[in-house]
Amino acid sequence: MPEPSVLAFASVAVFLGALVQGSLGVGLALVSAPVVQIAAPSLMPGSLLLVAAVLAALGAVREISHTDWYGVSWAMAGRIVGTVAASYVILVVSVPTLDLLSAGITLGVVSLLAFDPARLPRNRGTLIASGAVAGLTGTTSSIGGPFIALVYHREPGPTVRGTLSVFYTAGTLLSLGSLTVVGRLPSHQLAFGAMLLPAVVAGFALSGPVRRRVDGGGRMRGAVLVLAVIAAVVLLVRGLVAIVTG
Repeated sequence: MPEPSVLAFASVAVFLGALVQGSLGVGLALVSAPVVQIAAPSLMPGSLLLVAAVLAALGAVREISHTDWYGVSWAMAGRIVGTVAASYVILVVSVPTLDLLSAGITLGVVSLLAFDPARLPRNRGTLIASGAVAGLTGTTSSIGGPFIALVYHREPGPTVRGTLSVFYTAGTLLSLGSLTVVGRLPSHQLAFGAMLLPAVVAGFALSGPVRRRVDGGGRMRGAVLVLAVIAAVVLLVRGLVAIVTG
């Protein structure tokens, strides 16, 4: 198991990530994945997938009445395809290559939406596609949220959080199961993830007052786009660093 200092840093990152995701519906992996990846790469992605599953379940319980079940059903169809593909891709394609590809896709979509929000309609095709990308990157790097969040960037805050929470709950459990099947989910990753759960609960509990401020004044759309850009930058830097140092 990692040193106590690693657990402390990871707990702080997870706490902040849970606070962000509890407020916006996405953000846990963006804040915590780089910290855990740098401090203890052998604990990725299983530890954060377990944390993400618990946080998503908490969010789903809190705002399930606002869930877009039509959207979840089609996005999950895509997620299943992406997760199955990830189980194979992770064996033959390097994670840095996937990071760079995901970063490019995200920045491209955000660029379109910044100039013309209507360029990404919420329909069956975009839901399946975003779910598939989320399944692929979520399984390989634990960062899959921004893709499906972009499809809902024009929706009210409760709809975004409720829908994404249900999607993440099912999706992260699917990813954990997939990694187990291919033998890429060692027990020490799950043990470390369990040690981070108190930080998750604390961050989620404090997100209540913050989400009410985010929902006002049309701030949800801007926050989702900003988080998507941050996700792309994280993936881009991580991919380039891995290639250069590898």
